[in-house]
Amino acid sequence: MAPTTTLKDVEFDLSLFESLMQRRFSFTESFEIYRFSANFNGDNRGLYDYGPPGCILQVSIVDLWRKHFVMEENMLELDCTVITLERVLETSGHVDKFADWMCKDPIKGEYLRADNLVKSVLEITTYSWGERAVQGSPKLDESTIAEYNDTLAKVTSNFGLD
Repeated sequence: MAPTTTLKDVEFDLSLFESLMQRRFSFTESFEIYRFSANFNGDNRGLYDYGPPGCILQVSIVDLWRKHFVMEENMLELDCTVITLERVLETSGHVDKFADWMCKDPIKGEYLRADNLVKSVLEITTYSWGERAVQGSPKLDESTIAEYNDTLAKVTSNFGLD
């Protein structure tokens, strides 16, 4: 894939762009001032607060979405709460029943859901070494492909923990 370039054919630098947007207060990480506090133990990555330019952009995007889907497609619009109370999650069984197995990428340091990782590896392996194996490469036998597909089914249904 070719790198993204600007109108002046200069390679786009995402980190430079993000830095500019933060300096102009388009957005900031939520609870950023508490991240390095001794009493803070948690992770707020993925939560953002918008400054004035970010709010304008968000309103414009929602307005465009609304004009198309609500006005043109006659769909109904809902506005639901963004944060769910812990009591609701306990009552629905989400707290007791769900415990995603996680693993850490040793190179990037990111945490990944183990079921998604296993699923991706099995799909790639089955695709690459199964029916669509590259000519001249060893091919998986039918029993191995069946075993992989069985494992994939278990992974898809909550990582085989039912």
